[in-house]
This record gives sequence, C-alpha cells and structure tokens, in this order.
Amino acid sequence: MSVTLDEQRASLVARVERQLGLPVDDFIPSPNTTGYRARIELTPGADGVLGYRAPRSHTPIPVAHCPIARPEINAVLAQLPAAPKLTQRVALRSNGVDVVLHARAKDKHRHRVRAWLDELQHLGIPLALNGRGVHGDPTTVLSVGGVSHRLSPSTFYQVNLEINARLVEDVGALVKSAQPTALLDLFSGAGNLSMPLVASGIKTTLIEAHPTAVKDARRTAERLDLSPDIREGRAEHFQAGDAFFDVAILDPPRKGSGSVIDQVLLTRPKAVILVSCNTAALRADLNRASSHGYSLSQLKLYEMFPHTGHVEAVGLLSSR
Repeated sequence: MSVTLDEQRASLVARVERQLGLPVDDFIPSPNTTGYRARIELTPGADGVLGYRAPRSHTPIPVAHCPIARPEINAVLAQLPAAPKLTQRVALRSNGVDVVLHARAKDKHRHRVRAWLDELQHLGIPLALNGRGVHGDPTTVLSVGGVSHRLSPSTFYQVNLEINARLVEDVGALVKSAQPTALLDLFSGAGNLSMPLVASGIKTTLIEAHPTAVKDARRTAERLDLSPDIREGRAEHFQAGDAFFDVAILDPPRKGSGSVIDQVLLTRPKAVILVSCNTAALRADLNRASSHGYSLSQLKLYEMFPHTGHVEAVGLLSSR
C-alpha cells in the first residue's frame, strides 16, 4: 500500500504483457480499493487470537482490523474473542450486507469449537461449523447477473463482489457474441459465470468437483426452473466427446487448465473464454492452445485484488 494505485496497476499490466507477449486491451479498475474483500479466512495463534498467516508460512499474525476487508466484516472481526487453539480456520463471508461466520475443526475437536460458537450468538449473525449451520441460516445470498445464488458455507465465491459482477457481465457478452449452439463451463463452481447464460436460454453443461458447489448450482437451477446439465466431477478429467458444445468457458484454479484444454480444443469450438487468476499458468494454457491453432484475440485484466500482486485475466481464444 506504500505504492500508488496507478503504479500498482501499471506494474500489473506490464508484468502480464511481459509474461504473455501480448498487449492488454483493457484494465478494469475496482470501484473500491479498500474495504472491498467479501471473504477472509483467519487462523488462531497459540493464544487463540485470530489472524492471517504470514507469507509462505502457517504462522498467524493477529489482525484486529483489515484495511481491505469490507466494513461489515471488520465490524464482526472487532468483536471476535480468542478461539479454541484446535480451531483450524475461521471464515467471515459477506454478500455486501450480511456476514456469515464459518469455523472448521477436526471431528474430534468439533465439540469444543461448537461451544465457542455458542458463545458468539450475541453477534446476531449466522454461525456454521464444518459446512453446517449451528445458529441461523448460514447461506450467503448473492445476486449476480440477474441470478440469485444461495451459497453454502463451504462454497467458493469471488472476494470482490463489484468486480465479479462486471466479470460475469463481460464473460456473458463474449459468449453471446459467439452465438453458441451449446456452452460448456468447466470448473463451473456454483454457476457464477454460466447460470445467467442458462437463464438467457443457452443450453449449458457445467462440470465442477466441489460437492457443495454442485448442490448449490442444482438448487439454483431448480429454484429458477432452469434445466442445465450439471455434473459433479473433476473438470481436469473431461474428454473430447463427453459433452456437446461449440463455445466453452474455462475458469481453472491457480495451476491452470493443464491438459484439459487440449481435450476442449480437439472439438474445434468457435470460441473459448479463459478466466485466470494466475497469468503464469495462463501462459502455459496459451502455449497448448497455440499447438491447436488457437490464440487470444482479446485480453482484459480485472482488478479483483487491489493492493496485491494478483490480477484476474479474461481472454477470448479463437482459431487463427
């Protein structure tokens, strides 16, 4: 934070252009550069005081206030007492208004952590342990792209709500511009990127490994009377022919798409939208794509994580 935002942004753009050997077409700044983060995860220290882990370490550093966490999260954080030392993690999850606290502990220690949660009822927020609510409804209700999601305590969602809304809008526009007959969404999560496209009438297959994210996606589809093909399984194991599609979205974890991008491109789709939180891994994906005759025709960066060295990239992959 000692570096100005303009310098941070210029550095991110320069680094990505250097890594990929391609120009960045647009940089989407975050509307909020402090108080933006809608999820934080904390670890108790030896004294039970909650904090973040030091870089490349499991050593917790006590945190009483986080400049990049949303105000409603900081309001809860300020009231949290020391946690039992056997607590693995404590997550505070916000939808921009309401906060859910989700604690994790090994089964043999869950009773002690449950007792600690019982003492927190005065906070007046939903409390969950190991993915299950213990006080109140622990679902996080998020409206993105006109779709209302109800996310379980263990389900991932993007930390920057405002930038995510823009990301979903822009990915949707790229998909629609390709005029798909059918869409494939690999690493689909709870349907953040593709459920609005399903709602617009596009036939879609979603593949995701995390079971609670799959359940949440299915419940969203059922609640909205939609009929996507939602499959629980590792997207990395997708093989050409497993689903019909002519446009795909790939939003892999930090390690990148790996060999699954080869399987996707074997079917010669009209377009593939690559979403990446690690541009070094994106470079490897692009090298694979090049061997199939595909290259990026558009590259945008999204300031999902202000005041960090991370950036979200969206690329449109098309055949040369």
